Amino acid sequence: MDFKGLLNQVMASGGDLARQAKTSMGPANSSGGNGMSDMTKGAIGGAVGGSLLTMLVGTKKGRKMGKKAAKLGGAAALGGLAFKVFNDWQSNQQAQPQSAAAPPATPAQTQPAPALPPQTEQHSMVVLKAMIAAAKSDGHVDDDEKRRIFQAVQAMGASAEVTAFVQQELDKPLDPAEIARGVSSPQEASEVYLASVLMVDEQNFMEQTYLKELASQLQLQPELVAQLEAQVA
Repeated sequence: MDFKGLLNQVMASGGDLARQAKTSMGPANSSGGNGMSDMTKGAIGGAVGGSLLTMLVGTKKGRKMGKKAAKLGGAAALGGLAFKVFNDWQSNQQAQPQSAAAPPATPAQTQPAPALPPQTEQHSMVVLKAMIAAAKSDGHVDDDEKRRIFQAVQAMGASAEVTAFVQQELDKPLDPAEIARGVSSPQEASEVYLASVLMVDEQNFMEQTYLKELASQLQLQPELVAQLEAQVA
């Protein structure tokens, strides 16, 4: 499995979780009598593919994230939606009256919106990096959970390169500036932010603090941030 395959699997497992939640025998507790965390129980319960998102964010939270993922669709739909939101926002900015001090734009300055880039390995890796970082931004990914995630990715048939990437991203310190440095365009920045929003809880202070810093590092305007967040509200 390559980077594109793993990203598609994460998004697909979100849809699986949303469907499973409808037939669940009962609500998932954040902790049980045996002391296992949501994330660990998610790794144990269910198939490897279906529990991949669960292992990243925990069982109870994973079901909530799964509903968001199902709403957005697959990895290609995620990118398409982010690009549409950015281009709509940009068009609205350009349509607003210019200040008297600003010269009017010439035809040469008015560029058409760039086409949605293909889902290349590099592009998928950047989005995955952002999703893993956002998933661990609450600080609750311990060494045992990292090991289970790593083993699950191996069991899915990921290549040695992808497997090493996952382990590296799980182990490295959280750094939104490092995530932003891998982004090559404002449109890609929008997708990275939207993918990150997908992985966090809007009521968790640590995760919201991380998102705020990520948006700053990506140089996203507040109006665009609000529109991206509205897509998974």
